[in-house]
This record gives sequence, structure tokens and C-alpha cells, in this order.
Amino acid sequence: MTDAGKTTVHHSIESEALGRALDGDTQAADKFLKYLSSANPHLCQIMQEAIHNLDDGRIWQYLLRSLALHRWNDHVDCDRRSDPSASERIDQSLIEVLIKDETEWEKPLKEAALTQALEDPEPLVRYASSCILGLRGDLRAIPALAETVECGKEEWQLRAVKALAALKDELCGPPLLKLLIIGRGELHREAGWALRSLGKLAKSTWLEGLDHPDSHIRWHAARGLGEIGEAGYAKILAKGLRDKNFVVRWASADVLAHLGAEAVPATITMLTHHELDEQFRQAAYHALNGITSHRVKEHLKPLLDALRGPSASVEAPMLAQRLLEEWETGEFA
Repeated sequence: MTDAGKTTVHHSIESEALGRALDGDTQAADKFLKYLSSANPHLCQIMQEAIHNLDDGRIWQYLLRSLALHRWNDHVDCDRRSDPSASERIDQSLIEVLIKDETEWEKPLKEAALTQALEDPEPLVRYASSCILGLRGDLRAIPALAETVECGKEEWQLRAVKALAALKDELCGPPLLKLLIIGRGELHREAGWALRSLGKLAKSTWLEGLDHPDSHIRWHAARGLGEIGEAGYAKILAKGLRDKNFVVRWASADVLAHLGAEAVPATITMLTHHELDEQFRQAAYHALNGITSHRVKEHLKPLLDALRGPSASVEAPMLAQRLLEEWETGEFA
């Protein structure tokens, strides 16, 4: 018998064992899960391929509940669940087969099981189905992913982050911002990365973040809008030059400087409308002095000199007003 034939037979045997597990054979279920828990990737792959070869729609509901509840129907999963590393390997294997479609028949059956599970009375099953559907690119998962964000279970929140990032939709921004706010450590970092990965789709979310009472969130929002790089947000970013928090002021100034000439009107408008205390003065100077265009810097030189001088609070607003008028009439250009 050829190697290919041996593989087919072996997978057929394992698929038959899976069928028995679905019919209530707990020993077959334990063997199946022990294969998935193995540190030997070949053993895990054999069982994953057997799953894809099994033409039985029940398998997807069973796998989903095993992922969510660590139970095989009413039977507690195999003893390997007591080993955190082995349990993690089981979960990762289940996630992989639930995401990936290998045969014609599995996709509709799998999607039906997953979407039905979004209404399951057991919260963990809803969390699991939302994360899998999100990783499959199904936008129907977003409301349930928002619920998963609120669950307080970091394991599922981290999975929700990855699903929301994979969906690449504007509606993914608010739940990711919530995780950025409530998360710590890895969860906080992953939520920040996911929001930035949305690019322009995160604009409205970052704008909301600019008004958050936590200065760290305002800092993230300023940096996030800066990475998008649209000068149309210069006016609202310029308000950050007067933020009470140092890192927010500096982040806002950095972003305005990188936006370049198009951000100049927003910055000098702030100088004409607000009292120039020391913190605001430093931030405004940083924003204007950081512009790389030599032509623009030449126009700004009198204002920059005034901002560094002893009479900055008097001279800078007047010079800013003059420069603003020149900008509006086109003389600045």
C-alpha cells in the first residue's frame, strides 16, 4: 500500500472514532482530545485532518462547546485539560479547524452551527462562536464580540481582539477602545495594536478617545490620529496642545509637526485664542519648530523667536494673528 493510501486509511479510522465520540463514546472522545493536546504536531495534524474528513454536521457544535466549556457534551474533557499547556494546544487546534474550511460540505454546516451559537443561552458558547466567526471574516459576529469584550474574562477578550482586528470594520473600533481602556498588560497592548491596524477605519474611535478622562487614552488617540495622517483633524488635535498632561501635549505637538504646513493654521489659531501659559508655550513651539519644510519655517521664524523670548505671552499672539491673516489671504504661500 502506498504512503498516500496508508494516510487515507488512517484518517478514515480516526474519522470513525470521531463518529463514535459524537454518539457518546467517551473513550473515543478522550483519545481524540489527547491527540489534539499532543506536543507532536504530526499527531495533532492527523486528528485535524480527520475532523475535516468527517461528513457529520454535529461535529462543529461539539467542537465549539469543547472550546467554550471544556466539555464533550455532558462529559468533562480528557485529563489533559489539567495541564495548561496541553489544554492550550487543544483549544488552538479547535480554533484552527473551526476557522479553516477544507471540504465542500463543511462550510455551510459550520457556519450554521456558529451563527446559531450566537444565540446560545450559555455566555461562553456565545463568546466562542463570536470569536470564531470574527476570525472567519463574518461581520455578524461584531455585536457578540462587543458582548465578549464586556465579559471580564481575559482569555476571551484577547481572542475577541484578534477577531475584531481581522474583521477590519469601522464598527470594530468602539469595542477595541473599550478594551484599551479597561485592559492591562497584554490585553492593553493587543487592543492598541488592533485599533492601529484598522487605519482610517478607526478615525471616529480615536476622535472619541481624545475626550477620555484618562490621559493615557488621550495619548493613544492623538498618536492614532497622527498615524492616519489626515490634516483635516489638525484643528481638534491642536486642542491637545493645552492638555493638562505633559505626554498628551507632546504627542499632539509631534502629530501636528508631522502633518506639516497644513497643520500650521490650527496651531497658530490656538495661539490667538488662548492665554499663553508656560506649558502651552512649550507645546506650541514644539509643534511649529518640528515642521521640516524650510520654506514654512522661514515664515514662522519671527513667531518661533517670539515663543522663545521673554515677552512671549504678549508678542506671540500678535504675530500669530498676523500669520493667520497672511495664511487666509494666501500671502503665506
